[in-house]
Amino acid sequence: MPLDLARWLPEFPVRQHCLYLNHAAVAPLPLRVAEAMRARITEQETTGSHHWERWHETELSARALAAQLVGCRAEDVSLVRSTSEGLSLIAQGLPWKKGDAVLVGEEEFAANVAPYLALQRRGVAVRRFPTPAGRVTLETVLPLLKPPVKVLALSWVAFHTGWVAPAAELASAAHERGVLVVLDAIQGLGVLPDHLDDLGVDALVADGHKWLLGPEGLGVMVTRPALRAALTPVLAGWLNVRRPERQLFLQELEFHQDGRRFEPGATPTVLVAGLAAALDLLLDVGLDEVHARVTSHARMITQLLLKAGWRVGSPGSAHPIAGIVAARHPFLPADEIARRLRERQIEVTARQGWVRFSPHFYTTAGELDALGVILGKL
Repeated sequence: MPLDLARWLPEFPVRQHCLYLNHAAVAPLPLRVAEAMRARITEQETTGSHHWERWHETELSARALAAQLVGCRAEDVSLVRSTSEGLSLIAQGLPWKKGDAVLVGEEEFAANVAPYLALQRRGVAVRRFPTPAGRVTLETVLPLLKPPVKVLALSWVAFHTGWVAPAAELASAAHERGVLVVLDAIQGLGVLPDHLDDLGVDALVADGHKWLLGPEGLGVMVTRPALRAALTPVLAGWLNVRRPERQLFLQELEFHQDGRRFEPGATPTVLVAGLAAALDLLLDVGLDEVHARVTSHARMITQLLLKAGWRVGSPGSAHPIAGIVAARHPFLPADEIARRLRERQIEVTARQGWVRFSPHFYTTAGELDALGVILGKL
């Protein structure tokens, strides 16, 4: 059955104010997400912790919904404050030896580089491979998957141009060579329908505030059991350790074996309520439907830009498409174009010299037609 878009448009009040094409930065909150957060704030404002059991149920629900979205078990899910935090927990928790190496692309977002550069003080080398315009190719990476490389740090989707990495093929080749693959999934999770087993990676991390349509400050980290058991938690608190039921004293340190292993203290319950509502919305729409609509939008935007004489740097129809279309105006700089479009209530971002357009499923064809008119006037 085709998607009933009319059902979903009221969920996005942002449409009353602008044409929002900036989900690769920060998503506008859907109505149900904002309402869930407001309700949690009101509860705590009026009754304190009286409803803490309900808050815990929402946390369990968020894990289960994330697991359904990713295609894993709920116990494989950890709630983390950001992509940077999740990647750092993995990087710092691995049993490195001096001389080991990590393989990272050259045109890589800082959040997927900093956690590994921080390992240099432990004698771990960071090796870079060329990713022109964010494109990762098998031909470039495969010859580099050899000792002393222990981890391939990969972005599912290039943040500045939208190129989708061949994660499954790279993961298969990496595992044949004894190399782990850790995926920064923030630009793919919520728009690309692939599950964990499709990707084959050992771990993935994504904050909730982009394609997942959730609030900033909370995301998910998914680890396979074998990797999770090998990771030493770098944060220890009262919630990620085993204690006898109702016992708050602690004599010995023994960490949980499931995703709670990396959650040392109190969770941000307001954000958890928002993330759970966002995940529920996406699953209700259906990831296949989301991806189909976003792909259609990306192709339409690409055609509009080419017609207006822009140079497009994102993948065409012969390649996998996520939600990002990056392009350069014939003579105006990207920052100036982004400013002019925002003046016309079209929200976009400039990244690394590209103007980045990133629509979600609720964008309409009529809105993109209006974008085409405005592009022609620039």
